[in-house]
Amino acid sequence: MGMKKKLAAVLIVCLAISSLLFAVLWQRAANSKDDIRQLAQASAADAYSQFVEYQANGEASSYWYGVAAFRSFEQAYHLLTEGTNKSSNYAFCNEVYGCLVLSPEKSQKHIAEIIEVMEILAANVEDENGYLRMADLRNNIQE
Repeated sequence: MGMKKKLAAVLIVCLAISSLLFAVLWQRAANSKDDIRQLAQASAADAYSQFVEYQANGEASSYWYGVAAFRSFEQAYHLLTEGTNKSSNYAFCNEVYGCLVLSPEKSQKHIAEIIEVMEILAANVEDENGYLRMADLRNNIQE
């Protein structure tokens, strides 16, 4: 076999190996996003149920468990949208979280709105309507 044919064979093998490696890494990254999406969804559902429980019984522990679940949701959503045009939604979530922690009395007056937003996001963590409602919630709590 000539030198050119050997070089071509080596290049073809290298390209095949690099293509296979790229496909494996791409699939792993896609699965990672799915895992993060599931974590965000589960955290939104947990926050929803804790805030519903707080609304029903008024126990402070339910409120604070809801806040903790909201934080978990917020962080997972941030990882999910990092580097995308949806990352601005994270800013709304972060501001609402700040209000939940720093102004609990004010936030608790808006518990029905909080529940409504978390119900939407618990059903679909990427629902744009949920983030529009989150922005409204942020504005209402900060007034």
